[in-house]
Amino acid sequence: MRKFALLFLAWTLVSVASAQTGSPVVGGVWSGNVTPTSVTVAARMVTAGMRVRLLVSTNPSLAQPVYSSTVTSSGGNGVKFTVQGLQPDTDYHYGLEVGGVIRTDENTRGRFTTFPLGRGSFKIAFASCGDYRHGGQHVYDAIRAEQPLLFINLGDMHYSDTNSTEPEDYRANYDQVLGHRNQGALYRAVPVAYMWDDHDYAGNDSDSTALGRDTARSVYRERVPHYPIASAGGAIAQAFTVGRVRVIMTDLRSASSPVTQRESPSKSRMGSAQKAWFKQELISARDAGYPLVLWVNPDPWIAPAQVGSDTWGGHATERVEIANFIRDNRIANVVLLSGDMHGLAVDNGTNSDYATGGGAPLTVLHGAALTAEPSTKGGPYSGGVLPGRGQYGILEVYDNGGPSVACRFLGMRVGEGAKLTHIFSSSAQSSKEPALVNISTLARVSGADDAVVTGFVISSASARQVLIRAIGPTLAAFGIADAMKRPELAVFNGETLVAANSAWAGDANAEILLTSAFDRAGAFRLIESSSRDAALLLNLSQGAYTVRVKSADGTPGATLLEVYDLP
Repeated sequence: MRKFALLFLAWTLVSVASAQTGSPVVGGVWSGNVTPTSVTVAARMVTAGMRVRLLVSTNPSLAQPVYSSTVTSSGGNGVKFTVQGLQPDTDYHYGLEVGGVIRTDENTRGRFTTFPLGRGSFKIAFASCGDYRHGGQHVYDAIRAEQPLLFINLGDMHYSDTNSTEPEDYRANYDQVLGHRNQGALYRAVPVAYMWDDHDYAGNDSDSTALGRDTARSVYRERVPHYPIASAGGAIAQAFTVGRVRVIMTDLRSASSPVTQRESPSKSRMGSAQKAWFKQELISARDAGYPLVLWVNPDPWIAPAQVGSDTWGGHATERVEIANFIRDNRIANVVLLSGDMHGLAVDNGTNSDYATGGGAPLTVLHGAALTAEPSTKGGPYSGGVLPGRGQYGILEVYDNGGPSVACRFLGMRVGEGAKLTHIFSSSAQSSKEPALVNISTLARVSGADDAVVTGFVISSASARQVLIRAIGPTLAAFGIADAMKRPELAVFNGETLVAANSAWAGDANAEILLTSAFDRAGAFRLIESSSRDAALLLNLSQGAYTVRVKSADGTPGATLLEVYDLP
């Protein structure tokens, strides 16, 4: 009996050791469909018939885990797990149990943070246009180091240009991405919301006529830990909520009419079913009181109308229809996250308004390229364009529970930091006259050719009184050692200069009016009338405005740029 027991123990140890000698997962695990209380993890096993469970724990060792139900790999050997009952705004670790053995392989382990429930401040990263065969893969490490709550991949996850009816061709693309050292590490460390573009769907400029459309859609559902896919005519459209921000992701490829088709009301980049769903999502977000709606729109919105253009300019009639819908339904808090163009850019609404007669200026943020060759596409943009690789976008959302959220966009380049900055606020549509809310940014100007630039949109039909300040010398009282000596403030509507100032108290009347405005806004007073701080009190009509602060004498220094909507 003792001999049998020793043989059994030896066999058990060999079995466990054998199970750990080679990973049972092809590529690696990745997570998505995160909510305040749940997560989905997807993986592809090396063979069919493997019995697998997911473990989720607040402990990196996976102690006291929550288990998913057991899934047996079949078909393409893909497995997918959803675990519920988690705590909001909490860090979690996960791993796989395969055949009763808890795996320790690096590509079977990951982590995520559940979303805040209701009010919560957070950071997301977004980018597009990268390939595992390119150089410069350290950009994925840089995104991982940002520790964002979520990474939104805006498409062109790879450049395989697969257009096939063979599912294994598409599965192999996911295997390569998730098995790559840098990219796999990112997707295991940060949950993803992924919307394809052309190269990772069915090839350059591909659309609904692609041979591989149905296969690409099927494998996406199989392999990606996606949010619930809408009933949108087969498109992989999705919507979800992060804190008090609603995110709407549109598929601009698999339901799209060819860009070469003549312009007509029936020509569509979304397809009729997805477009109807998208419009309803906008209305529902408005009525639910979300302060901010992020539209994940993978392709350039801003571009000249031109048949054949692989931008929204190639579907110009539908673009006008959507812009008119946004204007007519008084939806003024939509911000576009876009890629495809291999560069960073921002537009504050100056160039993005395609509603008939105006009235739908949209903030547009571009984050790219990850590893692809630098290029420009679409435009013009009020900020940028900065073509380049090793680039991505960061969106920080600050939410104190009020009717608005404050946001900061950073256009990042590896090794150089933020190359573009845009600060804005967004309000829930709780009134008939939505307007901007207060924004501010502290930044340093390096010399005569540098400037701090921000923008805002007046969306109400009636004029608003706006206080704009560029604080320089007074910052010294707040401990800012290198305060700008002579900030020069200028406000533009498009290319037109609205007003400028470089000395706030130009006369006694201006001092009285502005001091009263400071008090109405709740801003600190400028005590010295002789200081060279700058301020403007303006009555502004509906439209998009750009604010620029430069150093009047060319010397470097820090300035506080503020914009207040006065009651």
